[in-house]
Amino acid sequence: MPVEDKKIKHFIFMRFFTFRDPKYPYDIYDTNFLAKQLIFAQNNALPSLENQTNKNFELVFLVNHKFLADKKYEFIFSTLKESTTLPLTFIRQNDIPKLVNDAYDNYDFVIQSRMDFDDFVYKDAIADTHSKINECENILAYGYCKGYIYINKELYNWKVLFKGIGHYALMQSLLLKSSFAKKLPFIGIYTFDHTRVKPILKDFLEKNGIAFSENMFQQNSSTNAYIYFRHEFSHNDLVSNPGKTARISKQLQSITEGLTKEQLADEFGFHYELKSIK
Repeated sequence: MPVEDKKIKHFIFMRFFTFRDPKYPYDIYDTNFLAKQLIFAQNNALPSLENQTNKNFELVFLVNHKFLADKKYEFIFSTLKESTTLPLTFIRQNDIPKLVNDAYDNYDFVIQSRMDFDDFVYKDAIADTHSKINECENILAYGYCKGYIYINKELYNWKVLFKGIGHYALMQSLLLKSSFAKKLPFIGIYTFDHTRVKPILKDFLEKNGIAFSENMFQQNSSTNAYIYFRHEFSHNDLVSNPGKTARISKQLQSITEGLTKEQLADEFGFHYELKSIK
């Protein structure tokens, strides 16, 4: 059966400060801080998703429970809704299982993808992910390992293969056949460490009496699929890998050959200034 004849529900989950990391140096409950973060969603992820050639997806923001309970945070929801033509849903991360399980009853396949609000994906990411339905017998973990990284108004090539077992979190996806998924304990896109998907998926399936096969995991390492956006508020640079951004910019050469601002706008919805590309 062709992909277009199958009923597909595709959730793209985007976390927006779902919890307070005590190591993170900013107060995530401060409204001024949050207003600055919304600008990244408005300029990065939302234009990138609006630029998709296939818009058969639902964008779901995962937000802190305090944002949903306190009216002073209403500006988060109104700002995001006014910034895009895409339909948006706002839930707590703990509500994902119910949302996905309900979809299994109405669709042949359910796709879960993850993406950060400050990053970009290429315009065919949704179409490409949907095409993988034809290669998904029951379950498929699919994602990208090649693209660009943006640091201080420069772009660099950024390809990491994660030893053949993971993907970047930028549009990392889990495709599930609904009739298969309903027989298992819930499994979601955040069940995995995105860098170690394959062994975690293998272990999960085997614990539930299902043999893992190699066609249940795929890396796309040929497509320039993302722009990984680094900035002063990046959790990775401030907490996970302090100083890594500065080291990257010293080790790599910025990209100029074969790239234009017009190409980046067309492919990614990217409009930031670049020092090396006029």
